[in-house]
Amino acid sequence: MPARNTSPATTTATRSGYRVVVTRTDDGLIAGAEPIISVLSGTCDIMNLAPSTALELSGMLARAATTEIAVKIRVTNTYPGEAFEHVYDVVAPAPRDEYTDDWAFDHLWEHTGEGPEYANTPAAYEVEILGAPEPFAHLVGLTVDSYG
Repeated sequence: MPARNTSPATTTATRSGYRVVVTRTDDGLIAGAEPIISVLSGTCDIMNLAPSTALELSGMLARAATTEIAVKIRVTNTYPGEAFEHVYDVVAPAPRDEYTDDWAFDHLWEHTGEGPEYANTPAAYEVEILGAPEPFAHLVGLTVDSYG
């Protein structure tokens, strides 16, 4: 049984079969010091992290492990004398280390436009992300636009 104020170990296996263990230690800390989050593999400490760093790392790992995300977008297509607004739920590849604007153009831009009857009409197009799952919440509010 873990000591009081110490969480039980969380464990999983790596691809090589080694166990990875994550623990948090709150006991025995100097007053005002942060708890220690430890990541161990086999019998070796890999990392000792502050809780805020561990949370950031968990988000980074979750983003890297995710292949696709569902996002809610608002598309606004503005033509001379008329504008159209649509809200779509779409699935796109999860963004990697690319710039988020580039990702939005590459994977969300295809939802703009009103069809072939407007193909030769000058227009302004805008895509805004209204909703995204954790840990991609930083994408909410991202807006990209173009004119043509």
